[in-house]
Amino acid sequence: MDKKVEDTILKFTKRKKHIIHGARAINKHLPEHLQRPTYDYDLWAKKPRQAMDKLEDKLDEAYGGDYFYEETIPLADDPRVMVYRVISRIDGKEVADFIKTPKGKKLYKVIGGVRWETLNHAKKAYKKILSNPENMHRWAKAQDDLRRIERFERELQKKRDIREDTIPFSSVFVKPIMVR
Repeated sequence: MDKKVEDTILKFTKRKKHIIHGARAINKHLPEHLQRPTYDYDLWAKKPRQAMDKLEDKLDEAYGGDYFYEETIPLADDPRVMVYRVISRIDGKEVADFIKTPKGKKLYKVIGGVRWETLNHAKKAYKKILSNPENMHRWAKAQDDLRRIERFERELQKKRDIREDTIPFSSVFVKPIMVR
């Protein structure tokens, strides 16, 4: 993806307080060796249709012409939910997808002023996908992403265990109790 497109999307997302979710969000939390390539941005917005319109305008403005267009399609998993896409006229690739922000707490963590889906929320979403046979077409990606998150958590736990094992006992301060 073009740097100008990425910068425009991130600036827009930060200013409008949308939430980046999916592979980009997971990659933001994981070390480079556990990241997977992704092209577009998946975003949650309170008003996804308006967000799509405004982002498309911002991208056209950044490039000085009509280089992007919009498309609205039903979500594959739930045809009642609409996906609002911004697509490049140059290569035909989608650059951003908007859907309505789900209800829930602790959906995101702010990093660099941008809201990114948390790994815990992503794990729950992937487990939900894997538990539903209707989502079979998404199982391979969901399993892959879930494995990468769990591997990262195991690596973090090993680092914590090593740190705890290297603290010398003599460095622990115990306040003496005065007996009268």
